[in-house]
Amino acid sequence: MKLRPPNTDPEDAARRVPTQERAKKRVERIIEAAALVFAAEGYDAATMEAIAVRAETSIGSIYQFFPNKLSLFNALTRHYHGKVRGFLDVLMAGPVFERSWAELLEGGIDALVAFHEQDAGFRAVWVGLHLTEVVVTEGEAINREFAKRIELVLAAKLPRLPAKTRPIVGTMIVEILSAMLIVSARRPAEAKGLIAETKTMLGRYLAPYEESDRRRAAVRSAR
Repeated sequence: MKLRPPNTDPEDAARRVPTQERAKKRVERIIEAAALVFAAEGYDAATMEAIAVRAETSIGSIYQFFPNKLSLFNALTRHYHGKVRGFLDVLMAGPVFERSWAELLEGGIDALVAFHEQDAGFRAVWVGLHLTEVVVTEGEAINREFAKRIELVLAAKLPRLPAKTRPIVGTMIVEILSAMLIVSARRPAEAKGLIAETKTMLGRYLAPYEESDRRRAAVRSAR
């Protein structure tokens, strides 16, 4: 699914897009530096000068590709979302269908938490949630994609779960996880407990579906 996020910064669409490999690497370095500065200082306190220092480049190099701070923040948002998609590809390509529900829940959530803890872009983007529609619109699109992938897991692990119910269950799983990841990022002192309770909540939410599937399988085999 190709996304065309809304542009909330008129200058963002007109910014120079690098074509040479050297320029692409410089832009990548600027975006990674921006993630660290935005995460540490917050959007309002962050300056293009501080980002230039962190990226070990000149302020002119930044403005060559990003006309203003919001344009750079939008680029960071899209960069982070691209990394999320790559992570989901890897996560869903593993031996997902061979694991039990408990292993899927525990391992999947732990992997998501570890990924976001190691990525400064996550903290920078979600702390700046109010700044631009790009964060919300693209984030919602990723959640819908992830929910569709979860549907495939549900179909394999709970084959008797009605097809019309799978999209709802998949959406519930993804939206709960997304919300609690954001909350835990904003409350680092409580993060460990919040994630543990998220696992418990989702486990109890899915348990009736798993039990129902087992009962239906038992009835079928008894016939």
